[in-house]
Order: sequence, then C-alpha cells, then structure tokens
Amino acid sequence: MLRRFESIRDCGIFENYRWNTSVPDFERINLIYGTNGAGKTSLARALDGLDSESGGYPRVSIRMSNVNKGNDRQSSQTHDAEFEQVFVFSDGYVARNHDFGEDSEVEAVLTLGERTVENERRLTELNGVIVTTSRELTKVAKTSLNADKTLTEEHTTIARGVVTALSRAGGEYRSNGSYSKGVVRTRFAGSRTAWTLLSDKDKNTALATVNSDERQAVATESYSCTIRSELPCESAEALAASPVSVVLDTLREHEEASSWVENGRLIHEDLDTCIFCGGDLLADRKKQIEQHFSDEVEAAQRTTDALIQEIKTTRASLQGLLGDGAISGSLFDDLRDGFKKAHANAKTQVDVLDKWLERLLGALEKKRSNVVARVEYDFTQAPAVDGAKIEQALKDHNARVSEHATLVRQAAKKVELHLLKESEDKIIELDENAKQARTAMGDLEKTLRQYREEAAALENVEGDPLPSADVMAKELTRILGRNELSFELLPDGKHYQVTRHGKPARDLSTGERTAITLIHFLENVKRADSRSGKPIVVIDDPVSSLDNGASMGISTYIWSETVSKSHIGQVFLLTHNFELFRQWDIQIEGLPGKRGATNRTYPSNCFELIAPHEDVTGIKKRVPRFIVWPPNEDTRVKVRSSYHHAFITVARAHAALAVDSSMEKRLDAMLLYPNVLRRMLETFLAFKSPTSVGNFTNAMRDIGATLDDLGYMGDADALRLQLTRFMHANSHAETPETDAAVTPDEIGATITAAFTFMNAVDRHHFEGLCKVIAVEPSDLLLEAEPVMGANDYGLGAASIRAVVVAAPVVLVS
Repeated sequence: MLRRFESIRDCGIFENYRWNTSVPDFERINLIYGTNGAGKTSLARALDGLDSESGGYPRVSIRMSNVNKGNDRQSSQTHDAEFEQVFVFSDGYVARNHDFGEDSEVEAVLTLGERTVENERRLTELNGVIVTTSRELTKVAKTSLNADKTLTEEHTTIARGVVTALSRAGGEYRSNGSYSKGVVRTRFAGSRTAWTLLSDKDKNTALATVNSDERQAVATESYSCTIRSELPCESAEALAASPVSVVLDTLREHEEASSWVENGRLIHEDLDTCIFCGGDLLADRKKQIEQHFSDEVEAAQRTTDALIQEIKTTRASLQGLLGDGAISGSLFDDLRDGFKKAHANAKTQVDVLDKWLERLLGALEKKRSNVVARVEYDFTQAPAVDGAKIEQALKDHNARVSEHATLVRQAAKKVELHLLKESEDKIIELDENAKQARTAMGDLEKTLRQYREEAAALENVEGDPLPSADVMAKELTRILGRNELSFELLPDGKHYQVTRHGKPARDLSTGERTAITLIHFLENVKRADSRSGKPIVVIDDPVSSLDNGASMGISTYIWSETVSKSHIGQVFLLTHNFELFRQWDIQIEGLPGKRGATNRTYPSNCFELIAPHEDVTGIKKRVPRFIVWPPNEDTRVKVRSSYHHAFITVARAHAALAVDSSMEKRLDAMLLYPNVLRRMLETFLAFKSPTSVGNFTNAMRDIGATLDDLGYMGDADALRLQLTRFMHANSHAETPETDAAVTPDEIGATITAAFTFMNAVDRHHFEGLCKVIAVEPSDLLLEAEPVMGANDYGLGAASIRAVVVAAPVVLVS
C-alpha cells in the first residue's frame, strides 16, 4: 500500500516535490480534488511508469507498508515489487490500450479458460520464477544504479579538478558548464594514447604558463663582456719595456721627478731661463734633457697611455652593462627566477673583471710615471662576463609574447591530459563495475521478459474472451442506462468490435468511450495476479467533459468496483469535477464505522491538490502541494450544496470588504460576486415562489410584495428594486465591449441588502444559514434606517474573522 510520495522529480510540474510531513498518509480510499493545472495528470503519469526504469521509479521515492502498516519501507528511486500492483487509468492508458478508429475495435480482455495440466504446471512454475527473478532484478538494478552513480560522481570530480586548474586558459576550460562530466566521459570513451603524466616541474611550468598574464615584448641587447685578447700581452710588454736614453744623474737619483721634468721640457722648449727657479737654462743642459727623453721613451709613453685609456673605457662600460635587473618584472613568471639568477651570476663576473682591470690599471699608471723603469706584474687569466643566459631569457620572453595564446592552449592541454591520466586506472575500474552491473541487469531483464512472454502465451492458449465481452456489455448498460451497445469477438480472437444494435458503432460519444475504456481497465485489474498483493488503482479524472448522467453512472461503477468489492487493495480517485468529489465525499461519510484513517474496514483520507505560484531560484513557478480536505468539519457541511456554498461565498465577500474597502477590493468584488449573488437569490426565490422559477423579476416582485406584511421596517419597494436593477445590470454581460467599466460603489451595500431581503422574507431560514458559518445574523443586515452607502457593512471584527477563516477556497459548482 502506498503511504506517501516522499519525493517526485521531473514529472510535469512535479519538478522537485517533497512531501509535507504535516499531511496524513494515504489509506485504502483516497479522494483527491484539484483544479485544472494543479498537477493531477502529472501525478498520474508518474505513478503510471513506476514499474519501469525509463521515466519511472528512478524519479520517485514512495513510502509503503502493508495494510496493517507493517513492513514500512521507502523505495528511494529503486524498484519495488509493490509497483507491479499499481494500475493507472489515465490518458496514457487509453492511448496504449484502445483505438477508437473507423474499425471501432478494442483490445480483447482475455480470461482464464480450460488449459492442459502441463500448461497449468508450467504457469505455476513460471509465476514463482517471475517473482524470484523480479526480486533479484530489484537488487541488481540498485547495484547498477549505485555503480553508475559512483562513476558519474568520479567524472564530475575530474571535471571540477580540470576547471579549477585551467579556468584561466578560457575556452572549454572556463567553467563546468563547458567542461562537464559529459566531456570527461567522452574523453575516456575516445583514444587515450596521447595521455602522459608530467613531472612535478613540468606540471608546475605548464600551470605557470596557463595562469600567466599576457605580457609586452622587452628590449634585447648584449649582456656579455670580454676584454680584447691582445690586452694582457700588450700590457706585459709595456710594463717590461726600458727605452734606450742618456739618463741624467739627477733623475737617476730622483726618479719621482721624471714626469715633472718631462712636462717641463715641453714648456721650456724655446726659453733660456727656467720659469720655475729663474736660473739660466743652457743649451748643453737642454740637450742632455732631450737625450734623456728620447723618441723610444715617447713611444713607450704613448703605448702606455693607450692601454690606460682602454682599461678605463672598459671599466666604465662595465658599470652599465647589466643595469639594475628591474626588467625582470616585465617577464613571464616562470622566466623571472632564471633571469634573476643569471643576472646575479653575471654581476659577480662584472665585479671580478673590474678588479682584474683595476689591478692592471694601477700597474700601467705606475709605469707611466717613469716609463724607463721596469714594473714587475704577475699576470693572471683575464676573466669575462657571460650574459648568454640573460639574453636567452629575454629572447624566450619575447618569443612567448608573440605566441602566448598558443602556448597557453598547449600547456592547458598537457595539464588536462595529465589529470585524466592520473584518474585513468580508477575510471577503468569503476567503468568495468558499472558495465558488469548493467550486463547483469540486462540479462535478468531479458530473462524476466522471456518468462513473462511465455506466461502470457500460456495464459492466452485456449482462453475464452466471451465472458469478458458479456461483462463489458452488461456494465456498459448499467453505466449508460441503455443497452444499444454490445461487444462482438472478431475472427482473430484478439479484438472486439463495438456494435450498436448489431452493427459496427461509428462516432462513439465521449461518455461511451470513457465507459468502455474504464470497464476494460477495471476488468484487467480484476484479473491481475494478486499473489504479490492486491491491486492499487489510480483513476485520473474519469468524468472529464461528460454529461451529468454519464458522470453519475461512471462514478457509481468505480465506487462499486474499487470500494464495495474487496479485490482492490487501495484506490486513488483524482478529479477536478467538484460534483464527483462531493458525491464521493458523501458516500465515504455513509460507509460503516467512523470516518477517516481509523476505520478498520474502509480507512480513508481526502486531500486537495493545489499548485500556488512560488519563487523557485528567482523564477515564479507553480509548485504542487497536498493539503488536508476539508480544513475543518464545518467546511464539509458547507459544500454539500451549491446554495450553501454561494451563501458562504457572498458572506465571505461581505466580511472581506469590511476589512478592506479600498477601490481595488471593491472593483474585484464587483467583477466576481454579482453572478454568485444572483445565483444565491434565484435559489432562495425558487423555494419561496416556485411558480416564478426562471423569471427573476417576477419572483422578486411577488416576494417583495409580502415584505410589509412580513414586518420589514424599511422601504420594501426600494429594497426590491435596488436588488432587481443591480442583478440585471451586473450579473450578466449585455455587450461584447471589453472596455466597459463597472462602478464599485454599490457592491458592498447590495450584498448587505440581499442578506436583509432574505432575512425579511424568511428569518428562520436566514438564521439557519448564519448558524452554519458561525456569524451573527445582525452583522450581515442593514441598519434599521438603511443608508445605501458603499461602506455600511455592519460586521463586527469577531464575526469578520470567523467568516474569513471558515470560508472554503472552492469554486462554485
């Protein structure tokens, strides 16, 4: 027995339905009322597919138990043997089982006939095997579902890992909307020969490329420095040279004055007097000085000067060779560290070279101060500055700038294939588990299908459908109240021909078609295998678009087959027909024992299925919901007649206007309630003046003439004329124009006037109606001296609340 629908998804408006635990469980008899669009058909379709995996039990979770509420369990999107006992009469059943075409044929309902003993034994054996195999299939299907779920979850995890790592690469990696579990599934289904695991270094390099920002190209220049290869040799020769000359004794004793004398020689070249000491500068002394500073000396000096200048120039260029390294900030992240390391190494080399040049410069300057003297100097290998790695980093950066997008895509693909390769073994294992589970389930389904086909064939061997034809003809006569239609077996033994007075029936009415298909349905249910439990019957809107006669016949037939008889374990009747709902509610009331879930023989519950608009992730959608019906016992009394319902509806409008008499509320009331008000008065007048039924004006005039005699203290003619004029003007549209406006000013006063009129004509009757809805009669009446204003409603706050709370939200039938 189905107890509640814990969850339903992707079934019409049942997108993500959850059961409200405050709603009572289903019982043997379940009456469900819902207007069009509330979700009855969606619910019927969800239940119709329970026994199948495709669109069936994986979408629902149903709580079940036996009749005594033992063996409580929940299906949780898996198959249950109880589902095989569910029979649904709906548009889907009609489409699958009947074809009311030109041939007027209906699929035969075969009954058990005489069979051989061998067939009977085989059938018994098959039925037992089918039950066992069905149970085994339920377990295997659950295993398969779990295996597929685990595999899908792993696909999802991989997809999320790829997107997390590579989203900055854009393209298909930008989000899980583009790189989803489906993409991962496709990758694993294709070739995996290109998948490779990366080393940590290569992986980090690729990720750095993926996550790098697009950069600008940088200027490139030489960052290397090597001294002229001849410089050491030339310097050594210069330091060791000793030019041939006549050495002055004075300069021999004072070598430090050599450069001073050399400079003075050029100054005194044309002078005879020394400008330093004022003494005579004799020609012989000039000659001796010139001999001391011969041409060889001058040549040595020039050579030494050139070497000194070269070294100074080289040292100056070294200072700006490498810069401060700030250019590293413009490089790609993964090139930056290598550049900095190469720059630091090159800077060390610059320092070493500079020191080498500084020592050599000191020796040459010493030599220059007295070129005729030898200077001892220990030469070492000349160092160099190697900037190749710096230059390569800049070159790599500029190359990458020009093809950044390509490099990012290539790096992202490497990382993706690495991540897929990492998960390959686990996916292979999970996929194999899922395949084995699916294969096992497929084998069992095939076996079960073969068993059932064999059983069906044996059941139909030598079967006799004629009793079912007789039953269908008899029941159709009982439903429709006429015996003009009957069924005739066709020669193929599989179909019936519907005949009218012995001839093929053409153009069957909606009522006839509904009755035929319903009889066929319930005959099938009657012959269902009950070894796994009694059938559970769901009937969706069986009297839709039928006249009252056919509706009552079908309603009585359904009640007789599903409630009065005992072969059906549970019934769900879903309808939008308020009269059908009301009649079943009355019949349930009349069953033996106390009404409701505690009735031991006929436990029942009534529900209303509603679908209010609610906000679902920012979108207004209809959301189905079961609510208990009636909300209280008084409400059940109110809907037993449309007259009571009309009186309640008008009283509720009166109370609502007393609470809020805004222009908007009065306009709404003016549009909705004049028809209800007129129907209430017409019904009232029909009882008080039967001879005027159908003529509202005459009835009002006849009854109005008695108001004075009945003791009405107000203006009887004014009251009667006001109601008559209002009803004629507002209860029926007299023009097709859609822009005709209605005035809201009369509605409140007219409602009060109608109640006053009823009270004046039959006070006892009026007070009885008020008693039903627990409101004081005086709260609905005009003042003793009536003022026909729009806001004179005369209800106290307590009575207003009572009417608003008690009034049911049900359309007038």
